[in-house]
Order: sequence, then C-alpha cells, then structure tokens
Amino acid sequence: MTTRKKVAVIMTEHLDFESGQIFIHGEPLWSDNDYMHPATQVNRIRNLMDCLPCIRCFFVLGDLPELRNMSAMLPGIDVRSIPFPKFDPVQIENTETTSQIANELLFTGFITDYRTDIIALLKANSFSLACPQKFVSKKNRDAMNLSAKLILNIPQRKEWRWLSLMRIVAALRCGRASVSFGTKDDSQIAACCYQLDISDQRWLEELKEFVSNWASLYKTAYDNYMLMAEKFEHSRGFPNDMLEFWAITDRLATKV
Repeated sequence: MTTRKKVAVIMTEHLDFESGQIFIHGEPLWSDNDYMHPATQVNRIRNLMDCLPCIRCFFVLGDLPELRNMSAMLPGIDVRSIPFPKFDPVQIENTETTSQIANELLFTGFITDYRTDIIALLKANSFSLACPQKFVSKKNRDAMNLSAKLILNIPQRKEWRWLSLMRIVAALRCGRASVSFGTKDDSQIAACCYQLDISDQRWLEELKEFVSNWASLYKTAYDNYMLMAEKFEHSRGFPNDMLEFWAITDRLATKV
C-alpha cells in the first residue's frame, strides 16, 4: 500500500457472478458443504476484496477457473489467461525412478465424505493407495507423486464438475498421469487426464488396466499436454499488451 504498486493475482478458486449472485465452486455463496465452510467462503472473498486496491488484474492458468462475469462484480479488474507451463518429459524407465514406487495410487487433497467413500472402495478392491490426509509441501508432494504409479483426481463431491488443473500438471512434471473419477470436464486440461465413468460397472477393471500400463499412460498424457499447451498458447497468446500498459501506468521501464 505504501508504494502504491499493484500485483497480479493468479486465481485458482471457481468464483463466478451470475444473475446478481456470487457463486463459489459452482454453488451460491453460503451453501453448506464439507469441503469449505460457508464462513471460510465469505472470508476468502472478503479478504480478496480488501486487497483490491493492490490488485491490477487476475490471471487464470489456461481456461480454468472461468471467473464468469468477474469484471461485473469487481469493476476495473481485468481477467486474463496465461499459457500452460512447458517442461521436459521424465524418463521413467530407469531403475532409480521405478525403485521409488511404493503404491499403485496416490491422492493428495482435502478429505471430504465423498472422497472418503471412494478411497474406501478402492482399498476394498485391493488397490494399494497412499493418502496423507493433510496438506503437504510442494517438495513432499513431488516425492509422494514419485512413489505412486498413478495420481488420482477425486472430486470434492459427486456434483463437482472440474478437474484439478494444478494437481494434473504437478503429476505430469513428476512423470505421472492422472486419473479422475466421475468427472466429465471438457476444459483444456482434460486432454491429458483419464476420466473414468464410475457409473459403469467396469470402471474398477479399467483402473486396474491403467495401473498395469501406467508408464505408457504417462507418455500419452505428456504428449497430449504439450500439444494442448502449444495450441492454447498459439490461439490465446501471452497478455504482453496488458503488461506493457501496466508498466506505463506504473512508470516502469520496458524492454523493446
């Protein structure tokens, strides 16, 4: 505040404004659920609004979250997309990499009732699964990713419709593919995540096949991700125009 400089905020929460109402995670504000208490929802939004004098714009990684009508709710705040990060493939054939594997599956995320039921079902069907049941650091998460063959994307609740973009990208960086249960997401990141229809009785058998072919699944997912990232960047570009204008208004030198 004292320097009068502003920052860009990379948004990860699904926050929308429709018909004069605020929606968080697809439900009206104050909706009760076991993922985020209504009071926490309100506090997060209030804290975000308190920071508005210091915010120049919102960045969205790729196309999620959508942040529908955000500029109507917060006038003067632009919402701009930034490209997906690119990274080298992981060579997973070497002994050092495969010797770290201790489990078939891994889930890292806040535990809800729905997630608890899915995890119990997987264990009952003899899948070896690790779940820390607490928040872990980036370093520990990466180490855990390397200790499993597949990374799970389990929605917070049955009606949850989005893939966890950050989880999927983090898995790919470690040389692991992600499998999602019960989602039908058609966003960009869906190109490199295997979505299983759990209403189909064969889904557990499909998951077993995925575990057996985890290495080839990663290679396909990585190739699909890089192709998707390249196409997205080509079509949407990087918001250089906004950064250049920002530099002018903040009286910062720009490189030609």
